[in-house]
Amino acid sequence: MADQYTFEENLLDESFNPHDTLNYGLGILLNGQHISFCTLDFRRNKFLGLHRCVRNEVKQPDGQSGTGPSFADFLHHVCTVIPWLKNSFKIVKIACDGKKSTLVPALLFDPDEKDKYLAFNYKRDEGELVFCDHLMPLDAWQVFTVPEPVVAATNGIFPKSRVVHASSLLIESIWINYKNRINSPHVFLHLREPLFDLMIFDGRQMNYFNTFSFLTPEDVTYYLIFVLEQLNFNPETIPLVLLGNVEAGDGLSELLPRYVRNVETGRRNESYRYSYMLNQLPSHTNFPLLNFFSCGL
Repeated sequence: MADQYTFEENLLDESFNPHDTLNYGLGILLNGQHISFCTLDFRRNKFLGLHRCVRNEVKQPDGQSGTGPSFADFLHHVCTVIPWLKNSFKIVKIACDGKKSTLVPALLFDPDEKDKYLAFNYKRDEGELVFCDHLMPLDAWQVFTVPEPVVAATNGIFPKSRVVHASSLLIESIWINYKNRINSPHVFLHLREPLFDLMIFDGRQMNYFNTFSFLTPEDVTYYLIFVLEQLNFNPETIPLVLLGNVEAGDGLSELLPRYVRNVETGRRNESYRYSYMLNQLPSHTNFPLLNFFSCGL
């Protein structure tokens, strides 16, 4: 199994104590291809560690690429390699990163109709369960699906936790960090391959949110400019905040400034302290995960 995954990030402060996890929070972000998690020491209000484990492609007997064992098996194996993940924590929060989600204003939302809201945009596959998050700051509901085996695996390992959607976490993270810092529309671009999120927020309300699939940096730029034009925002004047897996010198960071004049990268939540180990990572990466404990989700 070890050759079927790679730790892209494996950062842990030397002060981390596996026997002290009842004073720690564990935040987990699940994707069909990776698991990311962070630990927060509530007594010191300090993040001690951040890990990202990615599934590798494996060759099947017929020569085709595949992902090997199920995601549930992958999750169980990561918890075997890092046994303190099975410890009792003060709080465990889990977000699932998936394509199938839709926002519904609270005035129109009926919890008994959540399956129907999702059916407007997506076909629900067999074995997918439907959940919903209440985004209290924006008075809206996020309706989304999670594969049943993933729900069963997380309930088995973390029985006191509930699963929310990654885009709910992103929306609340942006609201928390920028509600008192901006007073004009800003566009937030969050990259989480093979998807990216676009959100337009003016410091008081969310004007737009959507998620797109992409293959190339040109795809991201095309959708961004298309959305701005449709909503009558000028790329020459509206600031763009980059979040997620965007590295200096890659294709997207080189391409975007040609079309959007004001581009900046996101910053970490200043209400927390961070281990020096996390300083190895750009401040705009892992943005939702490192804001999980500030959110009401």
